[in-house]
Amino acid sequence: MTSPFRHRVRVQYIDTDQGGVVHHAAYLRFLEQARVELLRARGIDYRAFEREERTAIPVAEARVRYRRPCFFDDVLEVETCVGLINRAKLRFDYRVWREQDEVLTAEITCACVNLDRMRICSVHPRFREVFG
Repeated sequence: MTSPFRHRVRVQYIDTDQGGVVHHAAYLRFLEQARVELLRARGIDYRAFEREERTAIPVAEARVRYRRPCFFDDVLEVETCVGLINRAKLRFDYRVWREQDEVLTAEITCACVNLDRMRICSVHPRFREVFG
């Protein structure tokens, strides 16, 4: 497991439902933001990586445990690390906090895909170098 990376997200009004609670799908966007920022912090510009290496890491599986509701204007701290790298996938592990309250835990598994063939491929050496 790699060292955790922290990313802050402020809940926007659009992220909430009619009851004022953050909609469950909004959390997936927060996790994706944190994942992209983790890559950026480790020297991988994901947009450039996809273009230059012709490799992507789309989400293959998402496991999310919602622990406490969040609301408009809450500031959330998303802690992200790479918990697993195997032949063709990476698993990102998350813990989301609002102040001292853990509000969510998640595991997002991303498969490595060759964009030219649209087929699963081995994890790119750059990911192994950075997270291995």
